[in-house]
Amino acid sequence: MQNWLHYAIPFLLIGFFIYRRAKRTIGFQKLSRGRLKFRLTLFSILGAVIFLLGFVHPIHFIGYIIGLAAGIALGLIAIRHTLFEHRTDGWYYRTHLWVEITVLVLFLGRIVYRLAFINLSTNSANMNPVDPTQFTKDPLTAGVFFIIVSYYILFFGYLLREEAKLVSAPLVSDDSSDLAGPQTNVNVIK
Repeated sequence: MQNWLHYAIPFLLIGFFIYRRAKRTIGFQKLSRGRLKFRLTLFSILGAVIFLLGFVHPIHFIGYIIGLAAGIALGLIAIRHTLFEHRTDGWYYRTHLWVEITVLVLFLGRIVYRLAFINLSTNSANMNPVDPTQFTKDPLTAGVFFIIVSYYILFFGYLLREEAKLVSAPLVSDDSSDLAGPQTNVNVIK
């Protein structure tokens, strides 16, 4: 019984975090300026720390640069397909479903890859999954990390800019449009 609980509790925790992440990634999300600022700051600091730790292995900067470019491309696609919707409790946003799924798969794939690498490693007792230098030892993991970081920095920056415009702009309401349906920023802002 003890051995079963040893594996069940971490899997339940990981499952809970995956559920929360999927819920926050897919579908309309409330546009909250404070939360966006916090996430933008967090991703900027994490990206800068991992980038600076990369000076130990300068050849890994190739993975960093490829990850940054891919994240920026993904962010630009997300920006182009972002929809805004006004509800009674505020503004909500949603990007294209495939962009949301791609970000979620990258996030989950990175976790699964690191867990598999740690478990299959011959010296797994010496590995610390919380150690930030682990990202700099593997260019693939660092590249995927920079895809996620650059995507979120670009997308959250865009959302902060649009939130300021949406809050200050009057709502467009004509008789033929339903305000409860998704609106793009072009249709909503006068």
